[in-house]
Amino acid sequence: MKKRKYPKTVLRKKVIKGTFWTGFGLVLFLSVVAIVRVGNAGAGATEEKPVEQLTKEENVAAGEGAQSFAENFAVQYFDWKNTDEDKKKRVERLKPFLATGLDEQAGLAFEGMEWNSSLSESQVWNVEEKGEDTALITLRVKHTLKKTTQPDPKAVEKAKKDKKKPPKAKEETTGPYEKYFVVPVKTDGKSFVVHKVPYFIPPAKKPEIISDATISEDGKIQDTKLQQEITSGLNTFFKIYTTGTQEELSYYIKGEDIQTMNGIITFKEVKETVIKQGKSKGEYKVHATVIFQENQSKAQVVYPYELSLVKEEDRWFVKEMKNQ
Repeated sequence: MKKRKYPKTVLRKKVIKGTFWTGFGLVLFLSVVAIVRVGNAGAGATEEKPVEQLTKEENVAAGEGAQSFAENFAVQYFDWKNTDEDKKKRVERLKPFLATGLDEQAGLAFEGMEWNSSLSESQVWNVEEKGEDTALITLRVKHTLKKTTQPDPKAVEKAKKDKKKPPKAKEETTGPYEKYFVVPVKTDGKSFVVHKVPYFIPPAKKPEIISDATISEDGKIQDTKLQQEITSGLNTFFKIYTTGTQEELSYYIKGEDIQTMNGIITFKEVKETVIKQGKSKGEYKVHATVIFQENQSKAQVVYPYELSLVKEEDRWFVKEMKNQ
């Protein structure tokens, strides 16, 4: 059987048609592959996101709630009296704070105890995370000690025989005493317990830090007339700052919102000034030492300031003021 021969025009059309559909199929295939890859990449990113969030999850045992819990615990811990009844009451007060199985008095023993105690004040000093759900919360506490000394029985008996007023019990108070107290806290994510016996530690050592309050005179402007002008302008400003109304003070301010100190302190004098060129032309940076009087105690206080001043139409304005 002879193979059928097509005209050249028909054959050309078939070749073009076959090439088109082959190319179309290839493009479609590559598109599907690209979509699948993008989908897989998105799914992978979705799966990794919770892992990233998990690593950044906050340790609740070190948060503000745990810190408040530790301070509330300290109130009960430092409240003790050496009587059988008060020992029992203390156990009941501590019970809501302590993990099951921990010493019911949280490590406090009463043998040889001479003084009763009450907490005067406390503040969170340091928080150290020890795991995902535990932390050591250090409190700086002050507690006051009291005791009652009963009179000598012989003296009481003698007073009765002599028909005199018997001596009274002697009340003594000492303190407050400052201590650093570590509270080991553990959480289930909702609430907290003291899971180990709390303990005292030595006070933190004073850090070797040198004050940077000294004013450098590098770049100081040596201009007597300018010095007098600026000092006069500062005298007016600080007087209004401590005795004027907010509306009056606003006439001496450019930009920054400065609140009046009327009724709190009273201006006495500008003691020293160091004037330097400011950020722009006509602006000056001034380091000033200013003396005030505290209104209630009448004690003098000396504050160093850094101010930015600008002069407009023969008036000095304060653009910025901050305590150094």
